[in-house]
Amino acid sequence: MTEIELSVNPHSGELVVRGADPALLTTLVAQLGRGKDLDCGECPLSVTGQSEIAAPETPGLVRVAGFIHQSMVDGPGLRSVLFMQGCHLQCTPYCRNSYIHDSREGTLMTVEAVLGELLRPDLPRDGITISGGEPLRQAQACAELVTRLKIAGMHVVVYSGFTFEKLARSTDPTIRRVLALADVIVDGPFVAALHDRRLAYRGSSNQRIIDLKATRTTGELRLLQVD
Repeated sequence: MTEIELSVNPHSGELVVRGADPALLTTLVAQLGRGKDLDCGECPLSVTGQSEIAAPETPGLVRVAGFIHQSMVDGPGLRSVLFMQGCHLQCTPYCRNSYIHDSREGTLMTVEAVLGELLRPDLPRDGITISGGEPLRQAQACAELVTRLKIAGMHVVVYSGFTFEKLARSTDPTIRRVLALADVIVDGPFVAALHDRRLAYRGSSNQRIIDLKATRTTGELRLLQVD
């Protein structure tokens, strides 16, 4: 049975719905009006446009698409989630998060402001998730956020449309810092043919939930067993 999550972001008042079937979505649209999609774990990717990972950034600033608090589907436990704006992986026109892809859109926020929202003291959480878009398109900002969140004692999950192997081969010091500090990375593109709603924290079976701490300790890739 598919788990449906309904939650209200207490900061914005937005209703967040995850895992709803078409019938429920139709009912919600009829009652509340049309919303927008946030789950970039289900963005179909083509194999082109993946040669470069990071893009030029303005130091100290993060281009943000939005936040979700008290999520139960973006990593273990109850989590606050940052969606970073911008994705250059050439998703199909039917991508559910197409509005997040344009790196010129979203809201520019300071790292301090983003941390302030993610670490709000009025909301309980077991950890922080950084999603998108493609977070490592803003590798410098992502690395700074992960560094500061680990200093604050947070469990950190990062989502990326790139595979762990591609990221591990990068010589970009900011990407290497993310891999050296984050606790978990959910890697790889969503593949529609491999879509499975029974999977935890990801949209298709090719995507992996990699235990970075265990991988660093053993020197071998280790998956987090959650299904």
